[in-house]
Order: sequence, then structure tokens, then C-alpha cells
Amino acid sequence: MTSIRRRLLWRLLSGIGALLLAAGAAVYVEIRDEVDELFDAQLQEAAHAFPQLEPSALTPVPGRASDAEEDTEDQPLRGLVVEVRRADAVGPLYHSRPRALLPEQPTPGWSTVAIAGQPWRVFSVEQAGRRVEVGQPLAVRDEAAAEIAAQVLLPLAAALPVAGALLWFGIGRGLRPLECTAEEIRRRSHADLRPLPRDALPAELAPLADALDELMARLAAALAAQKNFVADAAHELQTPLTALRLQAQLLARAGTEAERAEALGELRAGIERAIHLVRQLLTLARQAPERPLAQERVDLAALAQEAAAAQANAAAARHIALGVSAQAMAAVIGERESLRILLANLLDNALKYTPAGGRVTVSVAAQPGECTLVVEDSGAGIPETELARVCDRFYRIPGSAAPGSGLGLAIVSEIARRHGAELRLARSDGLGGLRAAVRFPRPAAPAAAR
Repeated sequence: MTSIRRRLLWRLLSGIGALLLAAGAAVYVEIRDEVDELFDAQLQEAAHAFPQLEPSALTPVPGRASDAEEDTEDQPLRGLVVEVRRADAVGPLYHSRPRALLPEQPTPGWSTVAIAGQPWRVFSVEQAGRRVEVGQPLAVRDEAAAEIAAQVLLPLAAALPVAGALLWFGIGRGLRPLECTAEEIRRRSHADLRPLPRDALPAELAPLADALDELMARLAAALAAQKNFVADAAHELQTPLTALRLQAQLLARAGTEAERAEALGELRAGIERAIHLVRQLLTLARQAPERPLAQERVDLAALAQEAAAAQANAAAARHIALGVSAQAMAAVIGERESLRILLANLLDNALKYTPAGGRVTVSVAAQPGECTLVVEDSGAGIPETELARVCDRFYRIPGSAAPGSGLGLAIVSEIARRHGAELRLARSDGLGGLRAAVRFPRPAAPAAAR
């Protein structure tokens, strides 16, 4: 598991280290420039301050055996070489170190030359017919600049672990509100879904707290819906189960074969109603909002044909004309099984409330941006005052003679809502009964291949 504290510490220390490296490079460049100016001034001063020796005194002097080795860091002019030349002389009149013979410069002034493969800084000046040349290895300057830069930057590098400790402590203190929030959530029970307190919450944690509050609100709504569903289901199941018990008692008390057959028929009808209710309850439970919805391309026209074919025998038994009018390729994105249940419930509801010899039509139309599924019947329809309530769970129109549990339209409404569709109930202008229209958003057409 990744630690926020370690990640922040690593990134901050990396940034500080990069800044120190950049600062060190800049400091070294600046120190090197200052060292060059200082050493150049020393070379120039040494050249002008060289004594005017007599010609007899300016004789070649053999160099010491270990010129370079005897230079120490305490010498201000470490590595310095001096040569004096006369215009008509073949070699130097004076040379402080023969091993580092300076090349003759054509013109007075500054120059950088290579001696034994090493760069040297040389300054020459004319003095009374003589030329004085003073040189020094550039390595001496590099060493001096490195020593000064190390003395400046080493304390800063030593402070990096101290900065790391301070950052570790500071980040820990900054993350303390997050730990307090986690502890607050940990102490709560599963039933405590109140919003998180905002008193001492930093602004950076407000989005997280808002998201948690929204999640708790959705969870509370889901739990309340589940609780209401269980209570309603228990209430609705009590009636058919009580009826089944009474019908079983009547069957046991039947004295004649006719009474026994009648009681057995009532018992079977009661069992079928209970089974139908349980199936609808299970179907409604499967349409819970927290259950993920499959995303597939479904042709509503083909689905309408299948649903009508499944209800053809029930319609023919009551002499109801069942017709389907569907455009080709009226496709929507959704879950095929849920949409099949939606169509089956609409058709079952229409056939149930349509009298014998009536009509039920199913039509599917595709318009730009949407597809519309319409089921109409020639039944009595639903009064205007009841249209707003017929989609509630377990609600039935007062005085309705058709059997049912009041869950059919509730299931249709829930499936439509989960698919982003809109269910509209109204009186059918053509058939006079109920017109149930479901409008689905149509998927965008795929882009043409170039």
C-alpha cells in the first residue's frame, strides 16, 4: 500500500535535492569566475612586480628536482612559473622552473596554452627590452574553486537530513485530520449514516467528506427502500398465504367429491396467485438501483415481436386481437432480459384489463435521438386521478375486478428509470383504453469509416 507521507517526503526531498544541485552548480560557476579574476590579478601583479635584474644576474638557473611537489596549499602563488626573455636571446634569461617551459608568446597580454597536456593561464608583459611571462596551471584554480564551493555547500547538504525529519513531522501533522476522520468513521455503527462533522475539517478534505456523505445518503436511501420493500412484501404475502391456509382447511373439511374438487380448484388458483406475487417480488428486487445494469444493443422491434408471440395464446383464448407494428432497427442500449420483462408486464397488464373481443396493439418507432415503445388496449383505462399512483408498489385501483398484486406497472417504471427512459400513461385516442408509452434515448450512430 502506498503511503502518502512517504510519497510527499520523497517528492519534497527530491525537489530540495535538485534545487541544491542547481544552486551548487550556480555557486561553483560564480566561485570559478571569482577565482579566475583573483588569480589573473595575481599573475598580472607578479609580472609587473618582477625585479629588474642586471644582465649578468639573468642567467639560466636549473630547476629544482621537485618543483611541483614542494608547492603547498598555503602558498598564495602555488604552481606559478616565471620566465624572462630578451629580444635577441635564443632561450630565456631566467626561468623559475625549467620543467614547465612556457612557450614564447608573440604578443604581450593574456593567453591559455597547453604544457605537457595540461592547460595553463599565461600573462606576458614587455619591460625594458625584456619580456616577462608568468604562467600558472588551471588545475590550481579548479582545486581552489572546488575547495571554496565545498566549504559553502557541505553545510547545506548536511542540513538535508534535518529538513527530511522536519518534513516527516510536518506532513504527519498535516495528515492528522485525515486520521481523525478515519477514526470518526471507524467508531460509527453500521446504522449511523449521518453526515461527517465539518468543524475541524481542512478544505482539502472537504471533497472527500462530501463524496462520503453522498455515499452514505445513497446507502441510507437504499436501506430505507429495502426496509420498505420487505415490509410491503411481508404484508402482501400475508393475505395470499392466509387464503391458502383457509382453502386448505376447506379442502380438508370437504365432505363430497364436488366440494373437494371446488376447494382444490380454489387452492390451486391461490397457489398460482402466490407464485405470481413471489415472482414479481423477485423481479422487482432484481431491479434494485445498486445492481449493475448490463449494456448491450437491443432491437426493440425484434423484442416486441417475441413478447407478442409469447402472449399470443393468452390473447387468442379471450379472442383479443393482438397486433404489432414495429420499425426495423429500433435499437437501444440496455439489458435485454430487463427490457423483455418490461414488455411482458405491459402486455400482461393490457390483456388483463381488456375485455374479451377487444384489441391490444404494440408499436415501436424510431425518431432522431429516441425510440418509443407504445402498448395500447381497448379496456376501461385508468382514471386521470389515479394515473399518478398506479406506478406505486402494491397499489391497485379501488374496485378493480382483475386479479393482481399492484406490482406490474411498478416493475415497468423501475426498469424504465434504470434505462434512462420515461414512462408516460394516458388514455388511448385510438382504442379508448390505456396508452403506455416508454421513450428510450437512442444510441449515437457509429462514425463512418474514412
